[in-house]
Amino acid sequence: MTKIKTSNPPLLGTYLLKRIYGDELYEEISGDFIEVFRERQKKYGNFSASLRYILDALLSIRNIDLKSQNSTRTNNNTAMITNYIKMALRVLQKHPTNSLINILGLAVGMGICLMIYQYIYFESSFDNFHSDVENTYRITKNYSRNGEDEGTGVYSSYGLGISVKQDVPEVKEYVRIHPQYGGAVLTNPEHNQPYKEDDMLFVDPAFLRVFDFRLVSGSTESALGSNQNIVITEQMAIKHFGDNDPMGKTLRVDGGWAAGNFTVTGVLERLPGNSHLQFDFLMPINILLQEHSQYKDTDGWGWNNFVTYVTLDKSADLGIVASKFDTVIYTYDVDLAESSTTVNIAFQPVTDIHLKSDFSGDPSTNNGSIRDVRIFSIIAIIILIIAWVNYINLSTARAMYRAKEVGVRKSIGAFRGQLVSQFMVESCLVNFLAAGLAVGIAYLLMPILNDIIGKQLEMSLLKDVTFWAVFLAVTITGSLLSGLYPAFILSAFKPASMLGSVKKVAKGGINLRRGLIVFQFLTSILLISGTYLVYNQISYMKSQELGIDMEKILVLNGPEVNVNRETAAEKMKTFKNEVAAHHSILTVTGSGAIPGKGYNWRTGMWKFGQSEDDSQSGNIVFADHNFINTYDFEFLAGRSFTEMASEENGFVINEKSLSVFGLGTPEEAIQQKLVVGGWDTVRVIGVIKDFHWNSLKDEHSPYLFSHSTSTDFLSFKVDLSNIPETIAHIENTYNEVFPNNPFNYFFLDDEFNNQYQADLQFGNLFTSFSILAIFISCLGLFGLVAFSANSRIKEIGIRKALGAEVSNLMFLLSKEYLILLLIANVLAIPVIAFWSRSWLDDYAYKINLGIEFFVLPGLILVVISLITVSYKTYVAAKSNPVIALKVE
Repeated sequence: MTKIKTSNPPLLGTYLLKRIYGDELYEEISGDFIEVFRERQKKYGNFSASLRYILDALLSIRNIDLKSQNSTRTNNNTAMITNYIKMALRVLQKHPTNSLINILGLAVGMGICLMIYQYIYFESSFDNFHSDVENTYRITKNYSRNGEDEGTGVYSSYGLGISVKQDVPEVKEYVRIHPQYGGAVLTNPEHNQPYKEDDMLFVDPAFLRVFDFRLVSGSTESALGSNQNIVITEQMAIKHFGDNDPMGKTLRVDGGWAAGNFTVTGVLERLPGNSHLQFDFLMPINILLQEHSQYKDTDGWGWNNFVTYVTLDKSADLGIVASKFDTVIYTYDVDLAESSTTVNIAFQPVTDIHLKSDFSGDPSTNNGSIRDVRIFSIIAIIILIIAWVNYINLSTARAMYRAKEVGVRKSIGAFRGQLVSQFMVESCLVNFLAAGLAVGIAYLLMPILNDIIGKQLEMSLLKDVTFWAVFLAVTITGSLLSGLYPAFILSAFKPASMLGSVKKVAKGGINLRRGLIVFQFLTSILLISGTYLVYNQISYMKSQELGIDMEKILVLNGPEVNVNRETAAEKMKTFKNEVAAHHSILTVTGSGAIPGKGYNWRTGMWKFGQSEDDSQSGNIVFADHNFINTYDFEFLAGRSFTEMASEENGFVINEKSLSVFGLGTPEEAIQQKLVVGGWDTVRVIGVIKDFHWNSLKDEHSPYLFSHSTSTDFLSFKVDLSNIPETIAHIENTYNEVFPNNPFNYFFLDDEFNNQYQADLQFGNLFTSFSILAIFISCLGLFGLVAFSANSRIKEIGIRKALGAEVSNLMFLLSKEYLILLLIANVLAIPVIAFWSRSWLDDYAYKINLGIEFFVLPGLILVVISLITVSYKTYVAAKSNPVIALKVE
């Protein structure tokens, strides 16, 4: 057979068509003319096809008025859009299952994104309610020694604030904050009901001017003006004074850094949840500086345990101001100037504190994580894309069903632009219906989110005009992204090919659909693997041996006794003896700190005989002679404390201290000396095996135990056979020996595991969003399988008539998706490896990535996918072949 050489349509015909229809309409109808020309070329040859093409162009003169009509089409936009909406609603009603899957998938996806956005909105809004927040900073100090970076901290000396206010003109205001370590007992003398309170801060009078915490009662200027003033929150006012007005009333403070009677001079409105500063009581910092010997007998530069904030002039150059601060420090801090340590000041914006504070020992109690915010942002985007992908897949998959509709419309004069507009209106309608439903879904699911994160969030972003602008833009963008490709695919069908008995759909659309399915499978596998990784890491940390026996430890907050030291010691000895007499109490010990609750003192120290340049930081815990035995530490050398007073200069150290301070082997370290804080010399009497004092997110660090009668915490090793009886015995004895002291206890293992609360919240959120994302993917997969089964119903009937088994037919309908799932599994392996290692880098002690981390997520998704696919494929495979063969 001779192959006919093809050529382009004759220029005369093209010229006539352009003159008749105009450039815009020509672009829309030219494809149909060219398609007919190509068909004639194959059938009649080039010459005959060219003549007929010119003839068709001449006959088009009857449509010359369409050119002028096109110029006035914009006048009928409203009627056209109304018609498009009616037709779109009819399409939705005609295919209810497909419409439900599209709308529900998009609604759930958008609803989840709204929840995540509300969470991110809250996390990103911390401290932005302060009036001068853009010029307010927390001072940070970066330490280096001999050119080696030693980290960044947020603590500074109390002399820094005063000095920079005097010497640096750019400083408008300063505020120093010091926590009430260990809390105190507060009592309203009128009721004589004591409460142990922990959230207490000593602050400068400028605190209420720099930070806009609203006073319900009292004056910003005078509330903290006197040493005996105290400011409380509304919740504490109700707790201590009931319905009575607390202003001018007295609160007695026992224990802690300051004791005595204080007058309530201010009541604060409930603190905003998006503040990095959370407290119940404010006390003047001057009472701490003037009455506590640790501070009043020093020059203001020896104790670096204050957090300092400054408000700078809005025109200040931070680099220049930082260098001025450095000059101030080296001018007044003589010891620092003479040491080999270098300190550089930096300014952390207050709005960055919540999410960007990974400093050692940061005192903020409710810090978040910028890493978590970024991860959830990515998840939100992925979920939204999955929802849009479902729409694109289902729309392009159903293209054949609408092919004849397109062919009929084009044959009676519909332009491609009109068809695109029609399909885009359908996309917009689906997206906007889903958007409205998404708001309701977000409202319904918000309480679940609150339970997971332990906060009471509301859909406050709905009150933000900016949010609605963004939400509208995202919805419109989603309508365009999810509707544009199907619209162009459908509108591109040629009438001649669509009105016949055989219809062809572009292979590119099928390949795109397969690629999008792979994307959905890939993201689902990654989310499953992320969930599996998070929970395995948390389980690993919680199950590891800590080197400390915490299973039978009950801890009691120590009493606040306002008597002399000897009397207090005698009362404590009486309490311990009476408690220990009970058969359920194995041992009793007192300490200044417990595992998971920090330390008593962190300071520089070095081996005796070396210079201060060799100083390294160590954590000191004050504990009595029973502490080591109660917590069952393992000795490598030496011994524990005795009750002798001489043990006050004897330290028990952990294994890590040996290498940090150069003390050699455990045996060699015994009786060696350390210089602590630059002025005290102690000797090593025992070395214990390394233990995990804090969570396994942290590496081992030097811990040193100093013999002390401190009783901030009382630890009891108990027999667990009758817990209620044991607790009742301890409480009765406590109330007899220490009347008017609140009885607060907890089990140490539960309290220790609270350190993993943030990780658990992250894991729960990650899991919840992953499940919903997989649900959306499965919803789309179900729709595609349903379409595939319906489009092959005649093939299934023929195969069944020829004897095909149901299992064979199910495999036939499912194998394409299984192949795509296999491809997604292969693509997921390097992504899982990279992401897992990156996430685990934040943990000092972490799991190993075994083969199960790469295989198990894929197997889980295979099971989920098979469950999703099986129902529809089974129904199709079991259908009556007689009915199937009648389908046209």
